[in-house]
Amino acid sequence: MSSLIRKKAYPIILAIYLGLLVGCTLETPPKASDLAAHSVPSLDSQRLWANSSTLGDPTDGWLASFNDARLNQLVREAIGHNGDLAIAAIRVQQAEALATVQSSGLLPAAGARGRLGESESQIVSVGASWELDLWGRIRAQSRAAQSERAATQADYVWAQRVVAATTAKAWFSLIKCTQLERTLKEIVEVQAQLVEIEGHRVVTGAASQTELQEARNTLRMSQDALIKATQAKVRAAQALELLLGRYPAGEIEAEPRMPALPAEPLAGLPANLVERRPDLIAASHRVAEAFDQRQSAQAARLPSVSIDVAITGIRSNVLSLMDSSSPVKGVSATFLAPIFTGGKLKAQADYYTEAQKAAIVAYDNSALDALNEVEAGLQAETSYKARIAELQARAEECRTLLVREEARVSIGSADERGALKSRQTLLLSEADLVSARGDQLNARIGLLLALGGDWREAGEASAQTGDFSFTDSLVANMAAKPQTSSIHESEIAQ
Repeated sequence: MSSLIRKKAYPIILAIYLGLLVGCTLETPPKASDLAAHSVPSLDSQRLWANSSTLGDPTDGWLASFNDARLNQLVREAIGHNGDLAIAAIRVQQAEALATVQSSGLLPAAGARGRLGESESQIVSVGASWELDLWGRIRAQSRAAQSERAATQADYVWAQRVVAATTAKAWFSLIKCTQLERTLKEIVEVQAQLVEIEGHRVVTGAASQTELQEARNTLRMSQDALIKATQAKVRAAQALELLLGRYPAGEIEAEPRMPALPAEPLAGLPANLVERRPDLIAASHRVAEAFDQRQSAQAARLPSVSIDVAITGIRSNVLSLMDSSSPVKGVSATFLAPIFTGGKLKAQADYYTEAQKAAIVAYDNSALDALNEVEAGLQAETSYKARIAELQARAEECRTLLVREEARVSIGSADERGALKSRQTLLLSEADLVSARGDQLNARIGLLLALGGDWREAGEASAQTGDFSFTDSLVANMAAKPQTSSIHESEIAQ
C-alpha cells in the first residue's frame, strides 16, 4: 500500500516542483526616490531651500539644545503617558500580528480531527494542506502586510516626535502666558496709581472729571486684558496637562523665564527630506502596500492549486472494512479555477488599482506639505529675527525714556504722571517682546519637527523604531485604570 501511495504521489510532487519553477515573480514596488521624483518633478533642480538656511545635515537631539531640564522631564512624561501615542503603539502591535497572519499562508497548515466515544465507529484523521503560491497571491499579501507593519512603525516614531514637539510648544506657550499675566498685573497697578492721581487732581481742581473718567476706562481695559491673559494661562496649562496624560486642572506651574533660543538648526537639502521624515517614510511604505495588494488581487483571478495529505484511522463495530486497512493514507491535489464570480474578482483588482493610485497621491500631498512646512519655518526664522530686533530696540528706547522721566520727577521738573505713563509704555513693549519670543520658540519647534530630526540624541536607544518594549507597560497601565463602562471583559471576549 505504501509503495502505491508513493507512486501516486510522484506526479503530484513533480507538479509542485514544476509549479514552483514557473511560479509568478512579483514586481518590485516603486522606491522612495522614484516616488519623490514623481511627487515633486522640479525637486532635482531645487538644490537648496528657497528661504535662507544653514547648510549641513540636520542632527538629532534638538530637545537638549534648549537647555531646559523641566522641558526634558515634561517631554519624557508625555511620551510615557500620552493617549494618542498609546494608540499608535497598539497599531504597531496589530500590524505585527497581521504580518504573521499573512505570512502563515506561505507554509503548510496541519491539523487533526476525530470522533471518539461510545458510538458505532471511531475516526481519527491527521492531515496537512498547502496552497501552491504559483502566481504570487500569498507572497504579495505577505509583503503588503510587511509594508503596513513598517508604515505603522514609522507612524509611531513620527507620533513620538509630534508629541515631543507639541509638548515643547505647550510648555513655551505656558511660560509666555505666565509672563504676560505678570506684566499685565504691573500695568493694572500702574494704571490704578494714575486713577488715584487723577482723583486727587480733580479734588484740587487741576483736572476735569473727563480726565478721571478716561483714566478709569483705561484701567477697566487693562483689567479686562488681565482677565483674558489669566484665562489664556489656564488654557495653556490644561493643554499641557492633557498632553502629559494628567487631569486638566490648569494647575501646572511654568518657569519664570523663557529659555534662550538655540543656534539656527542645520536644514540639509530638499531632496533628502523625504528620506528623513518618518511620516513620508510611512507614506512610501503604504504605496508599496497598495502595490502588492493590487498584485494579490490580480493573482486571485488565476487558478489555484492545493496539495492535501491525510492519514485517517477508522475503527467500526458495524462496518466490515474488507479490502481496506487502517489507517488510510492519501495524497491529493485540488485545482480551482474561477469561472464566474459575478465580477467580484475583477472588482477587487480594480479596487486595489485605484487604492494604489490614491496612495501615490497621498504621498505626493504629504511630500509637498513637508517641503512647505520647512520653507514656512525657514521664512519664520528670518521674520522673527527681524521682529525681535525691532522690539528689543523699542523696549530699550522706552527704558531710556522712563529713566529720563524718573529723573525729571526727582528734581521736581515734572509730576509723577509722566513717569507712570512711561512705565506703562515700557511694560507694553515688554509684553509685545515676550509674546514675540514665545511665538519664535514655537516656530523654531515647528521647523525642527519639519526638518525630520529626532528630539533624542542619536545614541539614545529608548523607544527606537521597532523597539516597543515600553509600550507594553504603557498599555498595561492604561488598561489597569478603573473602567466605567458597563461592558465587562467576559462580554467582550464572547
